[in-house]
Amino acid sequence: MRCLSLILSLLLAGHAAASCPPLRYGYTDKAVPPYYVGAGPKAPEPPGALAELAREATASARCPTEFVRMPPARLQKSLDEGVIDAMSLFAPEVVGEMPNVVYPRDKQGNLDMARTLPLYAVVFVRARDGISLDAEPGQVLRGKVIGVSQGAPHIKYLRKTGVEVDAGAANPDRNFEKLKLGRIDGFAISLSTPEDMDASVAKRYGKQFVRLRKPILVINSWLALNRSYYENNRAASEAIWDWYGAHSRTRLIALLKKYGR
Repeated sequence: MRCLSLILSLLLAGHAAASCPPLRYGYTDKAVPPYYVGAGPKAPEPPGALAELAREATASARCPTEFVRMPPARLQKSLDEGVIDAMSLFAPEVVGEMPNVVYPRDKQGNLDMARTLPLYAVVFVRARDGISLDAEPGQVLRGKVIGVSQGAPHIKYLRKTGVEVDAGAANPDRNFEKLKLGRIDGFAISLSTPEDMDASVAKRYGKQFVRLRKPILVINSWLALNRSYYENNRAASEAIWDWYGAHSRTRLIALLKKYGR
C-alpha cells in the first residue's frame, strides 16, 4: 500500500511539474544595463538583472521561462492580448485599462502590497549646478527637463510631479551624455535601493554628476500576468507571486552586484 501511495505521489508530482507551460516574459528590446543587457529580439545570456529575477521567480514554481523582446511601446498591448504572459509593470491603475492583465491580490481582493517590488526613482544632476543634495526633487526640478530611458514605465508618474520628461534616449549612458551636454537638467532611473548606481556612476564619470538623496518617487513594480495564463495556471501563478514578494528585493540587489552595478 505504501509503495502504491509513493508511486501515485511521484506521478502527481511529475504531472504538476510538467503541467506548467513556459511563461513568456516580455521586456524591452533596448539595452538598459544592468537591468536588461543587449539589444534586439534575441535575449543574450546572461540577460540582465530584471530578466534573471523574472526567470528565478518562474523557476520557483517549476515553470520554464521564455524571453520575448520587443519595442517598449508594444509591451503592454502584447500582455493584454496574450502575445506574452508576463511583464514588469509599475502602474496598478492600468488594471482597468487592460482587462486581460492581472496582479496579485490579497484576501480582501485588493492589490497585494506584500507581493510587489518597491523601487526608488532617483535623479542624477550635474554637480556644477550646485543643487543641494538634500533638496526635495519635486520642488527643485519642477519645470526642468528630466531624461528617462525610452519606454520607462515611470514616465507618467514623473509628469505628475511637474517636471518635463525627455524619453528620447535609449539607455542610461545616453542620458548621462545628454546631461553632460546640457540637453536635459537631470536623469531619473528606478532602482532597488537609492544607492545602486552611485559607485558605477562615480567610477565612469568621476565627480560630474551627483544624486539627490531623496527619491523623486517611490513606486511598486508588479509582475503582471495575462489573465488567460493566470486562470490556466493558478497554483503556479500564485506561487510565482509569493516568491516575488518574499525574495525579489534581496535577489535583485544580489543580481545587480553580479552585473557590477
